[in-house]
Amino acid sequence: MKYVACLVLPMNYQTKTLPRSQIEILVNVPRDELKPFLEKAAILLTQEKPLEGFRPGRAPLEIVKQRFGEYAIYERAAKLYIEKNYPKIFDETLHKNSETVQDTLEPIGQPEITITKLAPGSELEFKIILSLLPSIALPDYKKIASSVSQEKKTPEVSEKEVEDTLNFIRESRASLITVSRPAQFGDAVEIDFETFDGITKLNGFESKSHPLVLGEKKTIPGLEEKLIGMVAGEIKEFSVKLPDNFHDKALTQGPAGQVSRLAGKNITFKTKMNLVQERKLPELTDEFAKGLGKFSGVENLRISISEGIMLEKERKEKERLRIKIADEIATKTTAEITEILINSELEKMVSELKNGVKRMGLKFDEYLSNLKKSAGDLKLDWVKDAERRVKIALVLRKIAKEEKIEPTEEEVQNEINRFISYSGMPEKETKKIDKKQIFEYAYGIARNEKVFQFLEKTNFV
Repeated sequence: MKYVACLVLPMNYQTKTLPRSQIEILVNVPRDELKPFLEKAAILLTQEKPLEGFRPGRAPLEIVKQRFGEYAIYERAAKLYIEKNYPKIFDETLHKNSETVQDTLEPIGQPEITITKLAPGSELEFKIILSLLPSIALPDYKKIASSVSQEKKTPEVSEKEVEDTLNFIRESRASLITVSRPAQFGDAVEIDFETFDGITKLNGFESKSHPLVLGEKKTIPGLEEKLIGMVAGEIKEFSVKLPDNFHDKALTQGPAGQVSRLAGKNITFKTKMNLVQERKLPELTDEFAKGLGKFSGVENLRISISEGIMLEKERKEKERLRIKIADEIATKTTAEITEILINSELEKMVSELKNGVKRMGLKFDEYLSNLKKSAGDLKLDWVKDAERRVKIALVLRKIAKEEKIEPTEEEVQNEINRFISYSGMPEKETKKIDKKQIFEYAYGIARNEKVFQFLEKTNFV
């Protein structure tokens, strides 16, 4: 496409569209317009490196030229000019020049600015490349949403699910009775153990008074079975094969690399049984139910559990349908997803993973070591998913614009409060959060929620 000339007195510039949602702005600045910037550049240079015999910033321009060179002054003047005038050029291009770009164009990321012509006594020329939020062509999203919504399933809660939850509650409140008999499934035990690879002790892969509930299968497969039949005070040595994907730190704080090296190997446990306790579950009575909270009895507790399970199933079904609606609309949407958006989304995905790993009490570097991957490897694995996420985000944004959907201030503030609460940050730390960034995040979440609520209607005309 040809350059289209525009005018912002006294400079002039030309714009043209580029592939992949970019525009290029070529700016030409007459040399007379640079004069005040040359003077400012000379002042700054002599303030940074004062000249002997002159106060900082007070040396005549000709003397400064002799000391620093004329080109250095022009180069500094060009940067000063660009810093001051870029916002004006930017605004003129995006909002006033309707013949060359749409009024709805939105820039993303940082602009690329390159000085293309710079010589003492000559005009200045520089080029700006802006990446823009890509335009997209939506399908009939109302029809798609209505069709998917017809697939909604009505969840059911089985008696077994209620019973399993009741048993879980009882087990969590079990009383422990120390026994002298051999350990059996269902007992709570405490053990000391050391581990060996052949005759080599595995430093860090050991524990004192390590608690286990036999039969819960929350440790290395095969370990619990070896403890069955042991009595308090007994010492036993046995071999256990570690899983091929073993990198769990549940039993050790040792180096992640060392643990990963042991995956799939038979290692020797030297174990001492310190304590065997029988777990006695409380009887399921009305008194037990009342002790759990505002329940009148067992039947009332059952009803509450059933309602809770139902709410969770309904939430999951709602989430399933929303994902399907978004995916189907995105699949039928025409959009050119730019590299800058994909890279930004990949950075966000890595950040999300880091936060999740941190909440688990692990270090991100060790987590990556266990996976035998780098952050760069993860990004390569995630490119398709990142592209999908970007496309869905663009779709939701576009629908919100088409349907004039906006969240209220209260809805945005609720999302901000939810984010701060979920992050677990101390109040002092929350004050350091970038207010603009958190607002944009919360606004997007609140807006998307309202878009989904709109799409979940099944009575579109």
